[in-house]
Amino acid sequence: MDKLAIGKDGTGGTLAGTDQPSVTFLSAKTGADWTDIQRSDEPTSAFVAFERAVLDVLLSPNLVVLCGLGPSMCLKDAAGLSYAPSMASLWSEASKLAQFGSVIKKTAYSVSTLGENIEQLLSLCQLNQQLHADAEIAEFIAQAEKIIVDRCRFIKAGMHLDVHEAFLRKVARRSTRLPRMKLFTTNYDLCFEAAASATRFVVIDGFSHTHPQEFDGTHFGYDLVRRDEEREAPDFIPNVFHLYKIHGSVDWESDGTAITRGGQPDAPLIIYPRHSKFELSYNQPFLEMMSRLQIALRQPNTGLLILGFGFNDQHINQPIVSALRSNVALKAMVVDPALTAIPSSKQPLLDLKALLESGDLRLSFLSAKFEQFVPLLPDLVAATEEEQHRSRLKRLGGN
Repeated sequence: MDKLAIGKDGTGGTLAGTDQPSVTFLSAKTGADWTDIQRSDEPTSAFVAFERAVLDVLLSPNLVVLCGLGPSMCLKDAAGLSYAPSMASLWSEASKLAQFGSVIKKTAYSVSTLGENIEQLLSLCQLNQQLHADAEIAEFIAQAEKIIVDRCRFIKAGMHLDVHEAFLRKVARRSTRLPRMKLFTTNYDLCFEAAASATRFVVIDGFSHTHPQEFDGTHFGYDLVRRDEEREAPDFIPNVFHLYKIHGSVDWESDGTAITRGGQPDAPLIIYPRHSKFELSYNQPFLEMMSRLQIALRQPNTGLLILGFGFNDQHINQPIVSALRSNVALKAMVVDPALTAIPSSKQPLLDLKALLESGDLRLSFLSAKFEQFVPLLPDLVAATEEEQHRSRLKRLGGN
């Protein structure tokens, strides 16, 4: 493994021999100063502080993980481009649509004021439609949403998800005596489902195990046990976690009465990037997801790991900030490569940073990408013989 360049400004050295930015850590225990960390035979004091902070979170009886776009962005094609769409790439593709120029004029969208922001543009389009229906704008909305869905359907058979798989092995494999890890994500893609399948993890996501798989929030209260003739009592099986897709999924579909999962529906049930997502989050099944997040954050002895989340969703920001202010038993680590320069527009994140700098020992920041963070995670549970065998087969090209 390449070592990380050592520096103290926290503004971004690079990994020795790579073009990756350095990994820097910030906590009250390190004096509230950004410090570069490295993993080596003799770990630095900064790395030891990071490892203690992440263990405090991971070993919490109730573990909550919130993932934004960051984890999906680590999957890249042969040219080094991310399969997952960024807001910038979505704007670029939408700008090629035939209606784009006319829509910009009709909505009076100002690039100089709002920037190239697809969420802002779709919000203005939606507002325009509510005030005065326009066929051209309606067609633009439909085409832009199709671009979003198509770009988020990048998971293909045989795709390597090594980082996601390693993350599940290190974080989701917990003692069966503890509550299952709860993973909340704003992503529409199927990265974690595919990674769980590859690593033989079981996902509890609110859908039934019948066909078609139908959503019912009561399924989050179910668990899986192993029952055999040699045991008097059933045992909880290992490698199970809960998955909550806060903004929906590319394989969800609603017919108005039931929400089902599977296939590639033409109009998947997702909350598209626009201002109305706050209101839409109070419709099912999104209300169920948000309620579960709020309940999880209020639990005592909870660890919260936030990965690659941009704090751009007010309906998610509020429960996080509120929980950190009121739940003194909540410990949290925020991981994102842009933490060393937080813009003034992200007030919730600035509020968390202010808590940290005031001496709050429950909080820590790590400026790192998902693919940089996962290798730094300690192995909490040794790999089983079965898992080691599957890993060997995988390296040899077997199934």
